Amino acid sequence: MVQRFVNWLALTRSEQRVLLFLSATLIVGAGIRLYQDTFPTKRQFDYRSIDSSFAVFKDRLATDSLRKKQLRPGETVNINSASKEELIALPGIGATLAERIISYRENEGEFGSIEDLQKVKGISKKKLEKLKPHVTVQ
Repeated sequence: MVQRFVNWLALTRSEQRVLLFLSATLIVGAGIRLYQDTFPTKRQFDYRSIDSSFAVFKDRLATDSLRKKQLRPGETVNINSASKEELIALPGIGATLAERIISYRENEGEFGSIEDLQKVKGISKKKLEKLKPHVTVQ
């Protein structure tokens, strides 16, 4: 009867194999799904961990959009009261370095001078020289 049906469809040998493969795949997939529904596992995949990698990407995009808001010539930022967004607007300061500056300020107290910025990990003499025209300490 199966042979009669196959002859009626007029399938080539290759087409028959493909049809057989797809049918077997469908049956095996349905069996796996039925087994998973019948015997649920305690472990469930946490998709939030994957989403956290996208959150980093979104933060980087937000940082890039904030970078477009560069300081105008002569405009300065008080490093003792600046928000993360204001610090990111400074040349050479990204989101991570802005967070380090704020963390240092909260843990160690206010900056006494602009040179105290070198105590923050990631700020070298060269970077400090670029920041000096844009930074004040009040």
